Amino acid sequence: MEINWNNPAARARLAVRIGSAAYNEAAERHHKSTVIETVNGHEIRTVSSRFGSLFSTGNTGRAFYDLTDARNFARSVAA
Repeated sequence: MEINWNNPAARARLAVRIGSAAYNEAAERHHKSTVIETVNGHEIRTVSSRFGSLFSTGNTGRAFYDLTDARNFARSVAA
């Protein structure tokens, strides 16, 4: 299933079309497919933003342009 996961309207249409359980499974597969590596318990994954492509560090709320910066930050905070 190809959708633009960065588009809230597309995600909403998908949820309506396939139902919440199938949507949650699809969203989880998408999330896992974007994980590059796990550092100190933090999944580092690529995300698109209004600033361009970034490396998100788990659930910390932080993202970086540079993968090395994301790794270093992940090492510095508890999971």
